[in-house]
Amino acid sequence: MTSMSLIGIEKQYASGPRVLHGIDLEIASGEFMVFVGPSGCGKTTLLRCIAGLEEIDAGRILVGDQEAQDLSPVHRGVAMVFQNYALYPHMTVAENIGFALKFTKLGKAERAQAVQRAAEILQIVPLLQRKPKELSGGQRQRVAIGRAIVRHPKVFLFDEPLSNLDAALRVQMRMELARLHRELGTTMVYVTHDQVEAMTLGTRIAVFNGGRIEQVGRPMDLYRDPATQFVASFLGSPRMSLIAATATAMNDGVHLSLGEAGSLHLPGTSLTGNPREVTLGVRPEHFRLAPRDAGLRATVDQVEHLGDCDIAYARLAGREDIATVKLPASHAALSAGDAVWLQADPEQCHVFDPQGRVVNAR
Repeated sequence: MTSMSLIGIEKQYASGPRVLHGIDLEIASGEFMVFVGPSGCGKTTLLRCIAGLEEIDAGRILVGDQEAQDLSPVHRGVAMVFQNYALYPHMTVAENIGFALKFTKLGKAERAQAVQRAAEILQIVPLLQRKPKELSGGQRQRVAIGRAIVRHPKVFLFDEPLSNLDAALRVQMRMELARLHRELGTTMVYVTHDQVEAMTLGTRIAVFNGGRIEQVGRPMDLYRDPATQFVASFLGSPRMSLIAATATAMNDGVHLSLGEAGSLHLPGTSLTGNPREVTLGVRPEHFRLAPRDAGLRATVDQVEHLGDCDIAYARLAGREDIATVKLPASHAALSAGDAVWLQADPEQCHVFDPQGRVVNAR
């Protein structure tokens, strides 16, 4: 197993703005690191820089103890699995998996053995004599992964490998990738814009925004304690409700005024400056329905019935802010137009300053 260090990585294309702004990141040996963020945030560019498919303008890339930024892609000890599979249509599955081994010193029998072993790991032995056009999307992705496995890389790189699959197959392939990581124990770096993939696959997640890393940490740490408003809103489905409020510091915490909708008191929260415009962040599962006049006033805009739960979208009184509320399916049904009162768990509320930084980190 091999660690990786990214030190001060910068990248700017000749005809465009700077894409990466001094990326620093340590990836532990055997870790499953996920780069997540919206389109254009720099995550795929960074992955291509690690692979050697793009040159960096500044910084260092260490694969283990080896300086890799000036090495050719084939000598970096990494293997990349692409979004579009990149299989040779005229070759069989076995030929596709073993293609890279033709340029090694391995004999024909050793190459065949390596292909067989990769196929066994990926459970595609019956497909070895088929052509790519005879395979499903999930099977093609397994072949692409097999082509990487036979090279025994120090690090696997995955560039949105599940984005071309339907929803059910994505779930299946997520489980396959998790199993593969457990079995191989190899360091993996995985790029996705899908926060569900990030939360379910990653040992740690690096959240990208505008060519910078906003926060790095274990999935549930980022979910529970986001350092910025961007991280808070990007992770979680449905997304966190973000509500404009005026904060006033008090002896026993902070008082948040939401105008006509009401107010909220957060004990144990400290704040400098009085009063102060902030953003209140509450996840859907941390809202609950309250008795009349005992919480924030709102009117239900829409309700989604998902079987195991209901998701209600309620507009707060006197404002455009929407509170998203996750409710057990067993509660009394809500309908559009219903007046409701909402209470938020003070221990689970997040407060962000005008620059989007959390001000009540726990």
